[in-house]
Amino acid sequence: MRRTSLALALLLALTACGTEDEPGTERPSSSPSGTTATGDAPEGGTRDEPTVVEPTEALLGWQDTGALPENAFVKGPRWEALSTPGDTQVDLAADGMYTSVVAGSGRTISEVLMSEDWAVVVKQDKAETEPSQVVAIDLATGEDRDVVSPVAASGGSWALTGGDLYFPTYGDDRAYCLATVALADANGEDGWCAPDRSGFSGLTASEDGVAMMTFDDARPVACRTLNLLDGSGVPQPVEGPSDCLGWDVAATPDGIVWSEVPKPRRQEEAHLYASADGTYFDLGPGTTGSVLPCGGSVFFARDPQAADEPARLMRWTPDRTLEVAYESASTGNAFLGEPVCGGGVVTLSSFGEQGDEQVWANVG
Repeated sequence: MRRTSLALALLLALTACGTEDEPGTERPSSSPSGTTATGDAPEGGTRDEPTVVEPTEALLGWQDTGALPENAFVKGPRWEALSTPGDTQVDLAADGMYTSVVAGSGRTISEVLMSEDWAVVVKQDKAETEPSQVVAIDLATGEDRDVVSPVAASGGSWALTGGDLYFPTYGDDRAYCLATVALADANGEDGWCAPDRSGFSGLTASEDGVAMMTFDDARPVACRTLNLLDGSGVPQPVEGPSDCLGWDVAATPDGIVWSEVPKPRRQEEAHLYASADGTYFDLGPGTTGSVLPCGGSVFFARDPQAADEPARLMRWTPDRTLEVAYESASTGNAFLGEPVCGGGVVTLSSFGEQGDEQVWANVG
């Protein structure tokens, strides 16, 4: 899917906070101690003076998926899922097992998620007037079942980690709420509901935590807040992001990775930061909507920074190092689709004048 982060940017255009000419909207991006030596875990700085982390090249062992880059594909440790053109059907296969999910009349496959044990396929109403239909596939047996409660809202942000599925639902008086389902026993429940005239998006989930962006509809511009869910499933604002400028957020073992959009009129362009044990790091430029926790690391896409540079997939590791995990064959006019994770396997589509490709790699 080509740059779906742009669609998110359009959908949430009113959530930009501040104006392009406001002073003080960008954090300092340099540290008095400078960058760290290659191969050494960096020492973090303060929030006002984060340590700048220079990336090292550590390309993953990428393999071609054999599918067209524009077709949604998710690779897991055993299973793989491929959507047909037009997102009318998704086929899942592994070790001689096969199953498929058909969108059905008036619907489209809007989400395909995978962990080590489960796959989830979401069938969205094209008119967005009816709830989404959700199918969960047990990857141990290939058997599927419908997830019927809580009722899924149409569209929105979804996340899967282990056997826990997170998605939007509607509560009393059409409140926009976060639902959680334990897929093993189909035990679902309504959780936190966004306050009136506000919402949430950008769900990410891993064994390190569940994160999201919340936003209001204040005028003339709205404000975005980055959060982690606490033990009771309530989003709590995280330390570090600039007020109202945050966009993506993902939990790490010792902190978070997040993005900020310093220029509201260029919502696809972000600057990435990380925190670890109360210290802060400057990870450099990235693309909104691309932050992905997978296999204990957090990935994000970076567009070419010059005409002779490729698009890159960056990786923030548990060792607090920043790595270049992928480089496109094309330079200059090149970009990456949003990466996806399937149980510790990253799948990525790359587009450019020197050719498109879709590849996967184990994170470990």
